[in-house]
Amino acid sequence: MKTIKHISILILSLAAVALAFYSCSDDEIEVPKSSAQANFTYEFEVITDPDSGEINYEVRFTNASLNASAYHWDFGNGNTSTEENPIEIYTEDGVYDVTLTITPEVELYYNNLEKTERISLVSTIFREQFEDPDLEESFPPEGWTLIDLDGDGHNWYWGSSPGEDEMEYYILSDSWHQESGAALTPDNWIITPMIDLSEISSAALDFQVTPRASGPAFRTENYSVLISVTGTDVDDFETIYTERLQPDMPNWVWILRTLDLSDYAGEQIHIAFRHHDSVDLWSIVMRDFHVYISSK
Repeated sequence: MKTIKHISILILSLAAVALAFYSCSDDEIEVPKSSAQANFTYEFEVITDPDSGEINYEVRFTNASLNASAYHWDFGNGNTSTEENPIEIYTEDGVYDVTLTITPEVELYYNNLEKTERISLVSTIFREQFEDPDLEESFPPEGWTLIDLDGDGHNWYWGSSPGEDEMEYYILSDSWHQESGAALTPDNWIITPMIDLSEISSAALDFQVTPRASGPAFRTENYSVLISVTGTDVDDFETIYTERLQPDMPNWVWILRTLDLSDYAGEQIHIAFRHHDSVDLWSIVMRDFHVYISSK
């Protein structure tokens, strides 16, 4: 009797499982609706007026959004458009924040209706973005010079990390040694190859900088930008810009700096980035050094 009872319970259990499976398979499972996602790509062509020599930029924007029914473009220069794939003519060099805002086909709380991208429309003379992963083993890039003026054996070095959309590449200099916990007093120089401004009348330098530190009190790294028209010895350089980062500057948020180099038009120059007057903080991080013809 005991065995028969166990068999009966087993049969009932299997029947219940089968009924539950049949019921689930017969029910309709609601599939979430696809969200609207704003996205775009762009490409540009430099257009030079043969008479005036004036440089304009024809930028072709290609909509890559999903599930959108209408579009609004803000080109960052005061102009807008509601075309799906607009073409905009920029008449001045510059860095522009372009925003595409879409109207969704279906209103959903998980729609992403806006995409902003910074575009740089300049005639490049020199650019280094440190995007070569081989720099981890062979830093600095060819033609660059490192000088450890304080002689502590530490200097600028290469790094990378996943960004919001893609890998980010940069260089760092430390005022605190993470592995040993020792305080550092850097006077670290990284110097570009020769940059030829001899045939231009105006130029500018863009770069991005951010602190790397565990708290606001450790973000006050100091750096300078220097120019030489003669060579790469430290005595050849003059300082054109100095900045001490502030405690309220967010950690790992890139800050764009632009410096006018027009005083050096007609020259061949080296640019030095110097990390100094910083003790026992953490690191300064820089990337994307860009020298270009400006419309001063």
